[in-house]
Amino acid sequence: MRILAPMMILIMMTSTLAGCTGGDPDGGGNDEIDMDVLNQLIDDNLQDFINNTTITVENHYHNNTTYITNEYNNISNNEGDSVTENNFQTDYTNYTLGGSGNDSGEGNEIIFVMHLEFNASEIAPDLVPRVDEDPRLKNFVYTKSFYGFVWVEDNNGSNGWYEEQLIETSHVISCSIFYQFEGMYQYQDNGSEWYFNGDGIFWDSNQWHYEDFWGYQYGWNSTSSTSQMTPGDYRSAGEQFENYCNPTWYPWVANGYSVNIGDIIVPHGYMISGGMIEYQHSLDEGNYTGSASNSTISSPHSYYDQIIFVRESGMSTATNIGQYGGWDNLTLMIDLNVQYLYENSNFTLTIMYTFTPVIPV
Repeated sequence: MRILAPMMILIMMTSTLAGCTGGDPDGGGNDEIDMDVLNQLIDDNLQDFINNTTITVENHYHNNTTYITNEYNNISNNEGDSVTENNFQTDYTNYTLGGSGNDSGEGNEIIFVMHLEFNASEIAPDLVPRVDEDPRLKNFVYTKSFYGFVWVEDNNGSNGWYEEQLIETSHVISCSIFYQFEGMYQYQDNGSEWYFNGDGIFWDSNQWHYEDFWGYQYGWNSTSSTSQMTPGDYRSAGEQFENYCNPTWYPWVANGYSVNIGDIIVPHGYMISGGMIEYQHSLDEGNYTGSASNSTISSPHSYYDQIIFVRESGMSTATNIGQYGGWDNLTLMIDLNVQYLYENSNFTLTIMYTFTPVIPV
């Protein structure tokens, strides 16, 4: 900022009256002007001079400088009074130090506000809308190991013998066989009567009933020296592949999800300081509790979410960024780390920051 008026007034007033205040050395001092008269002249003319003087405010880092971008390759440029919005319906507001409006505050410092509103589908399009794979339609390969006799030839290839060795065979098994009695409480067949626990699937402590059924279905072969699947083999396969065929369902679509939500370009000769001043992660809890309520509430897990400011060096700080930049045009990345991302998560956050002129040395 250049403020020239006060200095110009002093120079002009002093120059005009310089010959009057000191008196004429040869004239005996009779032409002196009283200091009260001089002060009155300044008071009478100061306001008129200020009203007719232009004060120039220069913001070197404002015009033609890109400040904010995001992962969708949209850019907000502050060029004069033109602002281009991004996909997050971002509002940009300039506040001033020492007052309000669009004038510079103290020290030529302008406060910038980045306000973002977005949902899970915008930051995680690969996860939302959610698509859960039906585990009943999945297959897996089960490797069975057993001891059997293998023909071994001698060195000449003319004779040989059978030798007992550990043999491995592979079998493709459908997860659906572990859901044979899903939703059933009782099963009766050929005089057999079974009562199932839980939802009736294999892993609800119903392994013995399933093994009996496979015995009736595939035969009661219990020998360990066969390449074929036995009822006991199916039971072992179900226990080994439980996490694959019966995965735990979570109401969230991701745990510990991290995504870039924007960048700030720090111009050469300026240092950035700022941080997050508002954050809200909300969702419709009724979707996951079975409640009829459609109210939007704060996620109980949002406490663990973080806004991370990542410098070009890779160093990062959570929530705030302090005194970074000055020696070059630098990019400050803004990442959002979400502890639990839900399909209908909604986010609102506000980041405030300032640029301070510095002298690179």
